[in-house]
Amino acid sequence: MQPSREALPDVLRAIAMVSVLVVNAMGYAVAPWGSPLGLRTPPDSAWAAATQGLVAALLQGKGYTTLAFVFGMALWLSARKLSRPDALKRSLVRNRRLLGLGVLHGVFVYFGDILTMYALMGRQALRRLHQPWGPFRRHLGRALVVAVLAKLALVAIMFEMADRPAVADGSSLSTVPGGWAFLKLNANTYAVAQVSGLLLSGPVLYLCMVCGVAAARLRLLTHRRWRAVLRRGLRRFGLPLLALAFVQGCGYALTTPADVLRLWFEVLGELIGIPIACMYIVALALASSGGKARWCHWLVPLGRRTLSLYVGHSLVLLALFSGVGLALAPSSTQMLLLCLGLWLLAWAAALLSGDRRWPLELWMGRR
Repeated sequence: MQPSREALPDVLRAIAMVSVLVVNAMGYAVAPWGSPLGLRTPPDSAWAAATQGLVAALLQGKGYTTLAFVFGMALWLSARKLSRPDALKRSLVRNRRLLGLGVLHGVFVYFGDILTMYALMGRQALRRLHQPWGPFRRHLGRALVVAVLAKLALVAIMFEMADRPAVADGSSLSTVPGGWAFLKLNANTYAVAQVSGLLLSGPVLYLCMVCGVAAARLRLLTHRRWRAVLRRGLRRFGLPLLALAFVQGCGYALTTPADVLRLWFEVLGELIGIPIACMYIVALALASSGGKARWCHWLVPLGRRTLSLYVGHSLVLLALFSGVGLALAPSSTQMLLLCLGLWLLAWAAALLSGDRRWPLELWMGRR
């Protein structure tokens, strides 16, 4: 491992994975066409309702955007000491490997794969790494406009789709009868998700990546000169954002997917997801003194192994909860606790691994 590697990106990755693991698992039983956080199980359980509300308020939509931001940070940090040709060559090799892994993962394991989109958007971000600050800042402004338009288009589609009937056959990953049926459902949904994602989620992920590049170039989260500005921003916007998250969580807990009001709370979640993720990033940067705090060293080992954790978690979902696996049906609260337990288990395994890289990280790092 490189001794000069900054700790903060790894800390952010490790913590963001909590959101990714929980949200992917909560909706798995009714995926790909059901509610993003699944059905409340048991239906009349107050604990299940509270669990859904908590996940919606604190986790949903925050993890994958945070990881995209860190992806952009990592692109810059890994290229800053290399010449432009060498940095581009090295990054393109890793990008192709990530794209191939994403396609295999999305087709055969989990339709909701995010690695493919990271690779596609990351390839575009690579072209901007060594761009002078003035043009880069203007490009960042254009990326913001496109991302806002994409988010508004997604909201409009959500309202349009709300008036349409659900999928007739009710097929889901947990009920498919056999491997071939699972593969068709999973692969077809993955293909549709990638095409639609290029228009709707791709611009948002790209914005997060170039923001990560900008933050790394300015040392926004790691240099002490920015901390007063970050504290003022957190004080000004933190409480209002948490209040909106509380409203979203309560609304999610008090409604069901069939309720008319549920759509409004889902839209609220789409609109506040990235601002809350920004608040988390700033709060963690301040709490860790830019990654220099002593407690950061406990999270760095897991943060350097999140690729294997992400794909491994998908394999666990496939084995335990799909129709070609055990098709287990835990309650909403049990699913949350299971994912937190898996994260803790992975954290312990990462600590015990020392300097040994896990399989996917070892493969990605090959020259």
